[in-house]
Amino acid sequence: MSPPLQRYAELLLEWNRSVNLTGARSLEQVEAQVDDAAALLAVSWTGVQRVIDIGSGGGLPAVPLALALPAVHFTLLEANVRKCAFLEHVAGTLELRNVAVLPGRAEELGHQPALREQFDRAISRAAAPAAVLLELALPFVTSGGDLIAEVSAVDPHRLDQAARQLGGGAPRLERPLAGGTSLLFVQKVAPTPAEFPRRPGLPNRRPLA
Repeated sequence: MSPPLQRYAELLLEWNRSVNLTGARSLEQVEAQVDDAAALLAVSWTGVQRVIDIGSGGGLPAVPLALALPAVHFTLLEANVRKCAFLEHVAGTLELRNVAVLPGRAEELGHQPALREQFDRAISRAAAPAAVLLELALPFVTSGGDLIAEVSAVDPHRLDQAARQLGGGAPRLERPLAGGTSLLFVQKVAPTPAEFPRRPGLPNRRPLA
């Protein structure tokens, strides 16, 4: 692990004592989560310039990717103020000039013209159940872009109708990760209808799938 990644893992563990950033409780567990995030580097990043991390929390997977891909700009969306403070601290400490922290809820920010369908890729790590994450993330992605998310085991066929409602193609799962999660891939093939995402809380209470 590189020195910047090692420093990030240490910061994550240190802040986790007072802010609930991750379920990891040891440096080894945090390093395993960082390694899972780094697995996204195996995916093609050709043509990807703007990325949004939905529910960034402790900065996974965005921070390891931002360290490895300095030419790509990462926006870390997080609703929790204390978690945003951690993300700002990390970006400053590691001098991540390609990282911006965006406080707020995806259900609201996804309707802002400056953010809606402006990103080449959305990423996420266990921020919400897969069906909910589709609604929170796809409105930010431009047609031709994609969503890549670390998720628990899910039947991608059950997500097919929801993805298509949101302008996505057929979901697929690939590359099981060491922690037992998989990578969910959804291509953005058409603009998301204006009614999505629905108002705050509704995607969780009434998921599309």
